[in-house]
Amino acid sequence: MNPNKHHVFALTAALVSCSASAVDTTMTQAGYTGLGITPNARLLDWGRFEFAYDNQLPGAQPSTHGSNYVAGFGMFPNFEFSGRLAANSNPDNCFVNVCHGVRDLSASGKFAIGIDARNRFRLGLGATDVGGAATNFRSYYGVLTFDAGSYEASAGLAKRSTSGGNRPRSPLDGPFASAAWQPLPWVRGQLEYTDGSSFAGVRLFAPKQWLPEGWSAYIGANLALNDTKFTERNWWSAGVSIPLYKVPSLPAAGAQAPAPALADAQKPLPVYEARTLPAPAAPTPNGGASVPAQRAAEPLPPAQPIGNERLEALAQALRAKGLEDISVGRMADGSIAIRANNATYNWNSADAIGAALGAVARELGDDRVAYRLVITQRQLPLVAVTGQADCLRQWIQGTNTCAGGELSTPGTMALDRLEEGANWVVSGLQPSWKTLRISLSPVLRTTVGTEVGVLDYSAGINVGFRQPLWPGADFEWRVQQELAHSNDFGSGGLLESRAIRNGTERLAFTQTVRVPLERWFAPGDDLAIRRWGLAAVTAQGTVGRVGNHFDGVYGALRWEPGDGRHRVNLQGGVFDNADYHAVPNEPKSARPLLLGYRYNVAPTRTYLEATGGQFMNNDRGLQLGVRQWFSDVAVQLYWRRTQVSSLTRSFAGIEFSIPIGPRKDMNPSELQLTGTPRFSHAVESLIGGSNNAVVTGRGVQPPTPTLEAMHNSDRASLLYFEDNIRRIRDAAR
Repeated sequence: MNPNKHHVFALTAALVSCSASAVDTTMTQAGYTGLGITPNARLLDWGRFEFAYDNQLPGAQPSTHGSNYVAGFGMFPNFEFSGRLAANSNPDNCFVNVCHGVRDLSASGKFAIGIDARNRFRLGLGATDVGGAATNFRSYYGVLTFDAGSYEASAGLAKRSTSGGNRPRSPLDGPFASAAWQPLPWVRGQLEYTDGSSFAGVRLFAPKQWLPEGWSAYIGANLALNDTKFTERNWWSAGVSIPLYKVPSLPAAGAQAPAPALADAQKPLPVYEARTLPAPAAPTPNGGASVPAQRAAEPLPPAQPIGNERLEALAQALRAKGLEDISVGRMADGSIAIRANNATYNWNSADAIGAALGAVARELGDDRVAYRLVITQRQLPLVAVTGQADCLRQWIQGTNTCAGGELSTPGTMALDRLEEGANWVVSGLQPSWKTLRISLSPVLRTTVGTEVGVLDYSAGINVGFRQPLWPGADFEWRVQQELAHSNDFGSGGLLESRAIRNGTERLAFTQTVRVPLERWFAPGDDLAIRRWGLAAVTAQGTVGRVGNHFDGVYGALRWEPGDGRHRVNLQGGVFDNADYHAVPNEPKSARPLLLGYRYNVAPTRTYLEATGGQFMNNDRGLQLGVRQWFSDVAVQLYWRRTQVSSLTRSFAGIEFSIPIGPRKDMNPSELQLTGTPRFSHAVESLIGGSNNAVVTGRGVQPPTPTLEAMHNSDRASLLYFEDNIRRIRDAAR
């Protein structure tokens, strides 16, 4: 036998004898999961984000050389969404220099399902280059994939929307096919065919131990096997994939158990990972949600009296956990009343609930005594837990034989009534008005994929000083400073007027109150209060300067009845522009008036949102959005159409929202330094036009404090806390 053939045979036999590795999913240059050029019927896992780069624009004319950026999201269990930016040249301003080639910002989507019990056959339907001003690479396709573990084969049919000539077009047209083999976890080989062109490629994956848990990264090489006008002979690719639902551990938290093994076709759910804990129980008939229990509680003997020194120790334990405005006392029935304000667990109020319950269990868990815990935000009741202290401790330890507690929110009852008549032993420990809050937040303004440039930016920092005054009231001063910018945002640049403005961004007084409708319309009628959500109405008013140069007043109402499936909000204001003409499209006098609605699709943690009316810059219209939550990260797809002065514009975009800073901020004292509970940034494109010109100032929300921020980023419902029972228990440990 020829020695070279012998070596090839030996290598092939060695690879085949290795334990098979499933073919890894990667994004392609076109914005769908697949191999190099063609799609398959697989999807980005639900709750994952992937960024991919190619130094090639397949199908571009007159040159395919350039930069191709793709950001993909596993939005839903059977749907992926991606944004693509394809550009032959990155920095050129097409209004100054002639831009040759393409600069295309677009979106793509794919829907796929398994069609057999073993999930080896999958069927997918998708479209590329949807939206945007130009449609250079639009194609519609259907694909069938057979998955045999380390082998994968796909075949499908596609139809592109642009024809031949010298126009850019998608390489995906007519019948296409592909095959991949991944004999080892770190290498994948692939072959593809589409529209008369054949390609080969390889992907090399980083070892998992090199990366944070759940991440993956790869580099790849691609080769055209025949002469083709779609690509150059060879090019390279790279990508990184990140799970959006991973949450860092709280300080002093115990080690997490390893992730449980998954079945062959099973994927991890994109939720908070409390790995060894049971699922939350179903809601109780009276509108609360029981903490999971193995069996019903047994009859308990009368509660033993708890001395004042133990109640004082409990208050100190709550203080050590970073809570404030702490009150601990006794009710007439012998139960222990506990009230504490959260200003430290700003990523998620569920962590504050858990921290407080852990303190209660450690200090009172030796006795069979009832407790009533109310957690407040800005001193207004947010959520309550009632139960038995000894059962609570068992539940936290995972050895419970009785229910550890019951959750309630303002949508199901008036939480203040739980502690009416309490005899407080400790009252107002660690008062919030004695703490000055200092927050650090990034500020970012961008334009993406426009005739001005591929990416232009103005980046800076916002430093906020907030002084709580009395329940629900605070005074806030926020100052921002630009730190860096691209040329177009600089002095004399086309986007200079949109750059971050240095100086005072907000100087305002805000008062938030709960509107006691239950006292006015249904005093003492618990059934009516729960049915109509009369205790779930919150109002907020702001007066002062906001948005750098708008002076005026603002008001908002929020109603979230029942278990929180529905939420309605109304907001409006009157503002005068103290620096009129400084920013294009900003009015001399702003009169925003907006009505909003949100529906919570609880099984998938999806919010369906609608906002309509008159926006901050007096344009009138409607915005519709779908917001998907992955633990503390949110991704929203939205469409907006507004009109001003008979000129109507439509936009489509994606917003990415994350917390920045530690999961638990420093404990309050005279000063408290905090991070950013919610940093959001959107990329949108004008749709229905002939270009992607920079159009600003449409659909702007009033730049004021919001009620949603006070309500745990609109995650303060019974449905939400019930769904996060395991996170609450983790934080209690």
